[in-house]
Amino acid sequence: MSDDIPTRLLIVDDIPTMLQTLRFALEDQGFEVVAAAADGQEALNLLKRERERLRVDMVLADWHMPKMNGVELLRQIRANPKTAKLPFLMVTGEIERTKVAEAIKCGVTDFVAKPFTSESLAKRVRSALKYGASAMHVPTGADPSNPLSRALEAQSGPRQRIILTVDDEPDNIEIVAEALKPQYNVKAAINGRIALKVAAAQPPPDLILLDIMMPEMDGMEVLSKLKQNPRTASIPVIFVTAKWTNDEVATGLTAGADDYIVKPIQPIILKARIETQLRLKDAADALREQLDLTVAHIRLQEDIDRMVRHDIRNPLTAIIGYADELGEQGYLTPVQQELREKIEQAAFTVSELVNFSVELLRIERGEYTPKLAPVNLVDLAQRVMRDLQPLARAGMVELLLQEHDRPEALVASGERLLIYTILANLIRNAIEATAARGSVRIRFEHGEGQIKVHVMNPALVPAAIRERLFEKGATFGKEDGSGLGTYSAKLMAEVLGGSISFISTEKERTCFSVTLPAHHGR
Repeated sequence: MSDDIPTRLLIVDDIPTMLQTLRFALEDQGFEVVAAAADGQEALNLLKRERERLRVDMVLADWHMPKMNGVELLRQIRANPKTAKLPFLMVTGEIERTKVAEAIKCGVTDFVAKPFTSESLAKRVRSALKYGASAMHVPTGADPSNPLSRALEAQSGPRQRIILTVDDEPDNIEIVAEALKPQYNVKAAINGRIALKVAAAQPPPDLILLDIMMPEMDGMEVLSKLKQNPRTASIPVIFVTAKWTNDEVATGLTAGADDYIVKPIQPIILKARIETQLRLKDAADALREQLDLTVAHIRLQEDIDRMVRHDIRNPLTAIIGYADELGEQGYLTPVQQELREKIEQAAFTVSELVNFSVELLRIERGEYTPKLAPVNLVDLAQRVMRDLQPLARAGMVELLLQEHDRPEALVASGERLLIYTILANLIRNAIEATAARGSVRIRFEHGEGQIKVHVMNPALVPAAIRERLFEKGATFGKEDGSGLGTYSAKLMAEVLGGSISFISTEKERTCFSVTLPAHHGR
């Protein structure tokens, strides 16, 4: 973008993390976010103050917001002569045709579909700044990465497909044009050099009819250059030729041609072959778009997770600081001092878990290599029980750690934080499942080269969920359950070279068993 194009932006969204996502993405691309608002009314107030100094050049707003949604904000902006020409970009996951039509009617400049990447967002912003507050600009060959494009196309009418016919004989070009008009927009090139330029231009052709026998650059060389250029590599190519031998067909198809048509051309066959290739291209484009959106969604979720971790660290740092300051005052009773230490330790534990959340994503992807070290399981289980004691006390559940005849042997090879998280997930679930005045028991079993930790409670795992208990998102009967506890525990146990299983019967009730490699250094 040139230096003279204004870049000062007002962003509007009722979700704080989404506002941060927009801010980070825009600033990463060189734009300046001068103001942020949580709803349309707040945006209008900010906009009035900013526009009096002519300091806002564009508005990016979410569609669905309390108090005043994005469309109503757009109407208010267009109704005010001072802001009527201000570019307005709607950031939304809404692709319903009637909704899109409503926003276009109100004067939206463009859309950004959620999820988005920093690059795709910047592209839409630059385009909106270029075209200003004029009615919705839908250029031919609109950005296929934006899922709103199909709804916009449906609103404005289907775009006429472009067919490029390449032949050094004008008569042959005329025959193709007569056969395909007015259904298609037919462009022509009389040699390979011109064909390559037309194919790389915007908008690109949807399909190329390519003669093989041409002077200077034959069809095979043109095809090779088309496939080497990322901008033209996905355009379907149908060879149109008088040459028709099995070897030539095989050579052309191997080189990347999608089909062959033999001269003299029969219009009905030509149209059928073109329609077939266009359908295949549409299916491939839709699949590619879905993959791009999936990748974009993953990146967006990672960005949001990173910001959430950042937001959690701030109050955690304050809690740790306050707890430390209390300890330095010197007037706490022994009971108060013990509570202070527990608060401080719990804050440190949460901080560790927040830091570890990014590692859990790497474990899920199979990209994590654990740093193995000796871990005393008795000490760690006691730590987990202390941390979860308030939860157990609130539910009137007793936590019992059964003694082992060889506690010195209960040292596993693993990562302390991973094992802590496994035990915390399982014990927390057991506490929540246990009725008042019940008990949760933790027992150890030492075998050849491995250690088992058993977490037992008197409740039964619901039959409806037993077969998929370790699947991601599996939960039953818990309104606030995420279904990630047992799933993540299984991932962490396996990355440490261990395993996890459970039994749940009327006779033995429920027992989760975690098997971990024993540390061989002791």
